[in-house]
Amino acid sequence: MSEQTNKQQVPQDLQTRCAVRDAARKLVIAANLLPPQRLERLQSLASELLVDLNLQNQGYDDYAMIWLNNAVWERYFPTIPRNRRLLLLPFCLRNHDECTAPRDDLGLICQECGKCRIPAISAQADALEMPVLVAESSSRVAEWVEAGEIEAVVGVSCLNSLEKAFPAMLRHAVPGLAIPLLRDGCKDTEYDESFLVDAMQLPEDGSFALVSIPDVQKQMTELFTEKIVSSYLRFDKDLTIFSKEIVHSLCAHGKHYRPMIACAVYSALSRCNEYPELLRVAALAVECFHKASLIHDDIEDNDSERYGEPTMHQRIGMPAALNAGDFLVGEGYRLFCHESIPKTMRAEMVDQAAQAHCELALGQAREFELSQSAVTLEMCLETYRLKTSPAFRVAMNIGAIAAGKYNDYRDFFQRFADLIGVAYQLYDDLEDTEANPASSVDCLMLARSCNREDARRVIMDEYEQYRHKAFECLEELSDVPLKILLWRLMGKVLKDVL
Repeated sequence: MSEQTNKQQVPQDLQTRCAVRDAARKLVIAANLLPPQRLERLQSLASELLVDLNLQNQGYDDYAMIWLNNAVWERYFPTIPRNRRLLLLPFCLRNHDECTAPRDDLGLICQECGKCRIPAISAQADALEMPVLVAESSSRVAEWVEAGEIEAVVGVSCLNSLEKAFPAMLRHAVPGLAIPLLRDGCKDTEYDESFLVDAMQLPEDGSFALVSIPDVQKQMTELFTEKIVSSYLRFDKDLTIFSKEIVHSLCAHGKHYRPMIACAVYSALSRCNEYPELLRVAALAVECFHKASLIHDDIEDNDSERYGEPTMHQRIGMPAALNAGDFLVGEGYRLFCHESIPKTMRAEMVDQAAQAHCELALGQAREFELSQSAVTLEMCLETYRLKTSPAFRVAMNIGAIAAGKYNDYRDFFQRFADLIGVAYQLYDDLEDTEANPASSVDCLMLARSCNREDARRVIMDEYEQYRHKAFECLEELSDVPLKILLWRLMGKVLKDVL
């Protein structure tokens, strides 16, 4: 975690450890730091904290950063029910010489023999209805965080294991309180028992639970089925091939990021994880526009394959595919006027969709014209802003409109979408393994007469700048559930973290 040159360690006297913990809590309150916080921000604050305590250059940087992160999350932990907080204990707390407890794929199956601290800690957790797991923390936490199977972690671990688990937890904005072991070595170690008890006993206040991305994805999977999608679309019953292609395009492939964003933003702003029909219809409309743009884009770029299968115009011919894309655009606008959507919301939803639709067309037109001339990096980035950012913006705005919070977040979503949209497209370019004339990497190679690796380094630097600005943009938010949600979405969409 820390880039300090001195060996990282835990202060060996309780007074110093308490001083670091207390100073971290005061700093977080004074600066009104809301979760989550970027790694580099925590590193910077840890350095300042240690200087104030006259503890700099002693290898306590990571320890201070852990307590800053703990303090950031402590104020939000009460929103999470105790039965959804995992108490994670390391193997090294067992009696190394006498423990005969077996292990399974999850971890140690404690026999409660009383020869180590684990049974006593587990009993305290059971009384609080907290699940307990004794396992190697770094790998297990990362796996469960990725799968969305845990909402919060109270963990005891060594600095080395915390360093391994931290990136995954940070990327997914998982609330975590870490109690560092006083020594490394995986045997006969100690920890601050009072610190752990305090973390376990944090109260719960019954307020809104965080939006779970895996839960949203599950609901999207349930929505985008042939039966449900077909029930909302207006088909001619005799057009069986056309109807099947339309439904297939909406349901069969893709991650449904955009409708997922609309629904997740609604949940965060409305503090409700149950989706009314108006939101499901609006989410379907969002996907209609997106899939229409892909059908037309494949035709314009003469692509033969998408999602590992022939593109629609390859399957049914260009005229029929053009018609299918037009149909999806029309259905998108019609669905925004569905009877389940209040009339007061319809105009705003249609306006957002129309604006994004036009920007996408302008971005595509810009790409066509630029393909006939030398393209600078700035031209390429502006094209991405027009082509990619509107889809993210309209998804967020639809969710906000459905939640009745559109005017509060309109300007913010504009700025954030511009940043994440360009970052997403740059990331996609960096993922390309073959030449692609529309890629910023290939455009840069041509414009600057450089090789692919040099061009990739320039695009990587540009990507990191946009990603960094997107995370900085989130610091404007005072709504913690929304901030955490968008942070998690960035981790999901960009697959990395600062």
